[in-house]
Amino acid sequence: MFGYSWGPILIILLIVLILFGPKRLPELAEGIGKAIKSFKKAHDEPENLPKQEAGSSGAGGPGANQPATCPACQKELVGDFAFCPNCGHKLKA
Repeated sequence: MFGYSWGPILIILLIVLILFGPKRLPELAEGIGKAIKSFKKAHDEPENLPKQEAGSSGAGGPGANQPATCPACQKELVGDFAFCPNCGHKLKA
């Protein structure tokens, strides 16, 4: 499992049990589960905000619907970013 044998996994679980105690472990597991669930929900929902803003702005000219590209990695950028999410290049001053 994850490239580890059962020995290190049991040691890690024992350390977690000692650090947090048996009463706090269910609360900790529930919090981690809720965080993972909310992350998956946010990841799976389509992000329509940048497309709606571009369509309703009224500044329709040639190239208004074209997505921007990063000058460093030439990847397409959908949205308004200060840094390129692909390479980390600074886009805005």
